[in-house]
Amino acid sequence: MSTLPLPPGPRYLKPLQTFRFLKDASAFFTDCRTRYGDPFTAPLPVGDVVVTGDPEGIRDIFSADPALFEPLGHLVLAPALGENSLLLMGGQRHKRERKLLMPPFHGERMRAYGLLMRDITLRAAESLRPGGTFRAQDVTQSISLDVIIRAIFGIDEPERMRRYREVLTAYIESYTPLLMAATPLRRSFGGVGPWARFQRHVAELDQLLSEELATRRGHEEGHIDILSLLLNARDEEGQPMTDAELKDELRTLLLAGHETTAIGLAWALHHLHHHPETLQRLVEELAPLGALPEPEALVKLPYLGAVCDEALRLHPVLAVVGRRTVAPFTLRGHELPAGTGIMAAICVVHLDPALYPEPERFRPERFLERKFSPFEYLPFGGGARRCIGAAFAQYEMRIALGTLLAAHRFSLASDTPERPVRRNIALGPEGGAQLVYEGPRHGALA
Repeated sequence: MSTLPLPPGPRYLKPLQTFRFLKDASAFFTDCRTRYGDPFTAPLPVGDVVVTGDPEGIRDIFSADPALFEPLGHLVLAPALGENSLLLMGGQRHKRERKLLMPPFHGERMRAYGLLMRDITLRAAESLRPGGTFRAQDVTQSISLDVIIRAIFGIDEPERMRRYREVLTAYIESYTPLLMAATPLRRSFGGVGPWARFQRHVAELDQLLSEELATRRGHEEGHIDILSLLLNARDEEGQPMTDAELKDELRTLLLAGHETTAIGLAWALHHLHHHPETLQRLVEELAPLGALPEPEALVKLPYLGAVCDEALRLHPVLAVVGRRTVAPFTLRGHELPAGTGIMAAICVVHLDPALYPEPERFRPERFLERKFSPFEYLPFGGGARRCIGAAFAQYEMRIALGTLLAAHRFSLASDTPERPVRRNIALGPEGGAQLVYEGPRHGALA
């Protein structure tokens, strides 16, 4: 067994370091990088992990042969996603599953969801009343949840939609940060406690997905929803996905495909209304498209795209992406033995002042002034394991944000900036990004 030393890093009070990581990964990793250099070793819930926030270190990871790695997040993600989730696969199995899952999230198939995204956004805003205060994240969560349910299953029956909303919301909220980090808590304690509650919601979602598969299998022809496409998909040997594989992949798509987009939208609305000049520039860009912009026109707007990119720079979907080496690997000159956990710290590179002057400032113009490499800007990870839903999420974010601001006016409920807090895997605005609804824009549909 190799005895190669890992790079330096904090080696004491592992529970304290875990708490610092869960509370604010960006501050924790930035402090470690300042103290120990890059890369450094951090004691985390998944074990000692070698972390880099340097573009060249990230290039080392993302450009390497994928066969050198296996997933790192099994301990944290398996209870929520299932053993058959793409995120927890390695090797040839990951390559096969990714090829089966990729088509619905790109090209014409993805663009077929544009009008759906716009219409769901407009409906979500119908409940707002002029002068009323609301949490932007509640609205964006409603939008994103309905989009992903409709896109995946193609259902529009109100009762079935309501059932999916209830089950998914309870499922997500019951998988708390403590359950992610503290495996001793994953016990039922006689049917009570957080783990028992989570397991009840696991069973509810499993039953719902089983019903859906039983109803849909054999009737997928002529449908463009993601489930129909997956039911029709065949691997190179002509084999379809099993029900167990489908259910875990559907759980992964449902969870990863709605809350993270909702949080990104909420952050964008929050920052725009704290920077009136930025909001005004975006509104002026939207104005020629009218109150009901076409989705394809929205996704071509450069400043709208820059606003979304900047929101995801400051608040990436995940703070880090990880791998575990299955063979010796060199990271920035450090020889690491097989079995070493490694991470690309998105939250660190996105706040690097050498790349992003005034990194804490919300300034979308930076994305119009230069193009960043995939090792400098990586809100959805990178390499062979880049999020397959990245294009879908970016498409939805542009359409939803552009639609909301083209049709409606908002103002700040408070001048106090929001603090990011951990919801589960992602970090969201502590107060949900509270805004005041000022009413429809002049000439816009209410």
